[in-house]
Amino acid sequence: MRHHSPTRAPLAAVGLLSALFALAGCASDPSRVLARVGNRTLTVDDFVDAAQDHESHYPGPPDTAKAMVLDDMVRATLVLVDAERLGITKEPSVEAARQKIESEETQQALYRRLVPENVPVSEAEVEQIYAWRDQAAHVRVIQCASRGAAYAAANQLAHGARFEDVAERFGIGGGPPGGDLGYLLPGALLPPLDDLMREAPLHTVLGPIESPGEGWFLMEVLARRNHRQKPLDEQRVVLFDMLRQRKIRAMRVKAQQALRDAYDIRLEPGGAQAMFAFFNQPSSDSTRGQLLPGDPRAKTVLGRYGPGAHAQVYTLGEALVDLTEYGRERPNPAMLPTFERWIDGQLLRRAAMLEAKRRRLDQEPEVRRRIQKRIDRQVLDLYYDVEIAHGAEPGPDDLRAAYERSKDEYDVLHRVDLLVATLPDSTTAAEVMNHGGHAPSLREAVAMAAPGARVAAETVPFPNAPPRWKAYQQVFMETAPHGLVGPVKTADGWRVTQVVSKDQAPEPLDRLSSALVETLRQEALEISRDRLFDARVTKLRAEIKSEVYRERLHAVRWPAPAAPAAPATNG
Repeated sequence: MRHHSPTRAPLAAVGLLSALFALAGCASDPSRVLARVGNRTLTVDDFVDAAQDHESHYPGPPDTAKAMVLDDMVRATLVLVDAERLGITKEPSVEAARQKIESEETQQALYRRLVPENVPVSEAEVEQIYAWRDQAAHVRVIQCASRGAAYAAANQLAHGARFEDVAERFGIGGGPPGGDLGYLLPGALLPPLDDLMREAPLHTVLGPIESPGEGWFLMEVLARRNHRQKPLDEQRVVLFDMLRQRKIRAMRVKAQQALRDAYDIRLEPGGAQAMFAFFNQPSSDSTRGQLLPGDPRAKTVLGRYGPGAHAQVYTLGEALVDLTEYGRERPNPAMLPTFERWIDGQLLRRAAMLEAKRRRLDQEPEVRRRIQKRIDRQVLDLYYDVEIAHGAEPGPDDLRAAYERSKDEYDVLHRVDLLVATLPDSTTAAEVMNHGGHAPSLREAVAMAAPGARVAAETVPFPNAPPRWKAYQQVFMETAPHGLVGPVKTADGWRVTQVVSKDQAPEPLDRLSSALVETLRQEALEISRDRLFDARVTKLRAEIKSEVYRERLHAVRWPAPAAPAAPATNG
């Protein structure tokens, strides 16, 4: 979707605007208030949060750019106030999104406390990984979802089964065919596989090997070879970040295991098998993966979390609800171990939520701000869909406007006037090309480089061009007058061509193909929505009391300063 004015395009159609706002609603220091819109307040902190990383969307002098950001914030706030007035903030879809957002943000806050991002990496560590990467290894692996599956796979390999066949049968999927990862450099695999890639004997299947948090693996190193790499100074930043991410991941896995232990997370015996059987029962497409009201299987316990008598259960009914959430990982219905892994993940998610609430992280101002920002985005999207998108009807003027926006894309070449020089060899042709850039025309360039060479004028019509020019239509369209094309080897020698002038213009709207017109109709629809949205904002400005203090923007830095890191808190 094309938007030629990013600061004035519809909110829901432009991710930028709906991503800008976390509206505080109050401010203890009146001097930091930039605007009051209805019952909402926009502060300097809100402005800094909105503007971060969006400077490229607001070009021009700092004062102009800052004013544009603030105006977009006011526009969005008018919409949010109106959405609340219309009851859109209470719609079931918003309420459902609120619960999901609160859960996600609270859990993320917990992991930010447990796993800091500023993990130190030493120069010695960088130098060590750099030294190891002088050698690459050809590796193949089988990733299994459980210890039992890994041992069953190892048993088949021990009895002569082909590695590729076992990988297809027991691997959890998502990897290359046969588990063949090709040649890898140290740092590419999870621990402890990464060390084994460097140290393990060749042609020996190792495992089962557990990589905490990722499952169980069988691994074989087929070959090793030297790898010539760039100097350390050119890779230092990349290697530093790679090592930092590996440390963060290891700390996250350790934190998750601590949560499993603290909340006594455990799968219910037979629970994963019950979920596997449910998804593999004979059923019609319309009922697959669904439970009818009152079905006793909804209460089937899949797992438990929490100590002793305070343990909570996770049921099949709850699992089916979780599976309806967009973006949620889904188990492979053909593999029982993936159900076990999936259930463990859902239990861990619930335990993390309990721990986060125990620490009252859901009440921290920064977490509430993050939550409100995402909820506002949901409301803006819903408002746009309900109040703007469904009421737009593009007219002829909108179609014409869409055409005018992009008519340069529909250029057609009707005629080109050329000068054509035929030269005896490639060296002379190259010299003519060199002179052609500053000579008045191709004739003068040829006179300087190849006196006596023939230069002819030719007019070529399109689309009915002679055979030797048919393939050059796009080249001539992209070449400006005085530009040179070539040199090209021909039967007579080497040809250099100069575009003298051309008749090139956009195809008229009424002569475009039906497919192009349909594309323009979609753009016309967006134009009509833009117009409706602008009209709605204008109406809201008159209806909703607003006070904007643009003069206070003078004291705000531009580009917006980075937000300070959230302080660590004790659990």
